[in-house]
Amino acid sequence: MSLFSTREPRRFRGVHIYTSERQDKLNRLVADAKREEQLQRGEKVDYKPDLESYRGKFAQNMKHLSRYQDPERRRLHPGLAIAIIIVLFILWHYLLTGNFRF
Repeated sequence: MSLFSTREPRRFRGVHIYTSERQDKLNRLVADAKREEQLQRGEKVDYKPDLESYRGKFAQNMKHLSRYQDPERRRLHPGLAIAIIIVLFILWHYLLTGNFRF
C-alpha cells in the first residue's frame, strides 16, 4: 500500500429506489408468457430468473444467520422483560437498605 495513493471513486449504479410493483409484476407476466410461447414452438429458451427467487437463500443456509430471520423465534416477551426489571429493582433496593419494604 502506497503512502500517497488515492482511492478510486465508486462506480455509479443506476438502481432506482422507487419502483412500480405493478409494472414489475406486469413485466414478469409478459416475460413468462413469451417464454411459454417459445417453449410451445420448440425453441431454445434462455431462462434467467429474477433476483426475488434468490432473496434470503444465503441466510437460510447459514445457522447463525437463519435464527435472526425466523419469525417464530422471539427474543423476550415484553411483559417478562418488565417483570425481570421489577425483580432486579426490588433486589437492588434490598441490597441497599436491608429490607423489602418501600
